[in-house]
Amino acid sequence: MRRVERRHLVFYLRVFDGMSNRVLGHVVDISTKGVMLISDQPITVNEHHLLRMRLPSSIANKDELLFNATSKWCKQDINPDFYVTGFEIQEVSEEIARYILCLVDDFGFRDPS
Repeated sequence: MRRVERRHLVFYLRVFDGMSNRVLGHVVDISTKGVMLISDQPITVNEHHLLRMRLPSSIANKDELLFNATSKWCKQDINPDFYVTGFEIQEVSEEIARYILCLVDDFGFRDPS
């Protein structure tokens, strides 16, 4: 049973790999414990990443959020042109949790399933 409620976002936030400008994927699901990205390339499982997520100006007084995460699984999406990957967020600080909860509150919706 899932202990942390997660929400799908109504628009996709871009997530970059570390400090580079390479887009790793777009957020489709997020909680304070993890994030699911959709991308056009598969992401290797069990790799540690520094993820950089651009934040909407309406929820933050900062442009982006940096956090460490580990890729836990990757599979082809329903649309075979894309892949979805689940990441576990490592060491969730109060600041990261606060911004994630703001994202969920402002832009998330409950999956009816």
